[in-house]
Amino acid sequence: MEQMTIAFDEAELARKLNGLAPRSRVAFAAACAERLLPAYEAFTELAGRGDARALGDMLARIWKNLLGQKMGPNELQADIDRCMELIPGEDEEPWFDGQPYADDAASAVAYTLRALQRGDSQESAWAARRAYEALDHHVTHRLGIDDEVQAAGHPAVQAELLRQRRDLHELDAAGEDPADAILRLRDRAREEASDVFRGS
Repeated sequence: MEQMTIAFDEAELARKLNGLAPRSRVAFAAACAERLLPAYEAFTELAGRGDARALGDMLARIWKNLLGQKMGPNELQADIDRCMELIPGEDEEPWFDGQPYADDAASAVAYTLRALQRGDSQESAWAARRAYEALDHHVTHRLGIDDEVQAAGHPAVQAELLRQRRDLHELDAAGEDPADAILRLRDRAREEASDVFRGS
């Protein structure tokens, strides 16, 4: 039996995220951002621009915050401001092949920070969109699949959407005390990060 293709539906995702505990919304976004982090690291190594360590430290602070080590509002705003500075501009020269993925990765962290600051499910949905768009860009530009339907159904894209669906389900099942689920998401996202773009 042919497996049904999952479509990225931002409005539906935001609706489902809105039904989660606030910490779980942020954890969902953080997992999306975590999986993209190696793409930012690769870009900074190649381009000599950006700050992969700073971006990784921000994401680590988000996870710690979710597990009880709270950030103050000033620290959180400082991270948001710094994160915005780390997003490569579209016209930033010289241009490197990995630039779009670095943009997606840093933007996903920024959306996660804003989800933590505001508690808005839409910010988490935007982080997930960046993960989806990174894989879509990979399939269309690096693998040369220019048919929109084929690109959306490509295993690399579908794998990310399945990861997002799985994370959402686990966080929903965790209810109002998601600490164990958040730990699981963090550790698994870090493990999965090295394979997001590999073998596709």
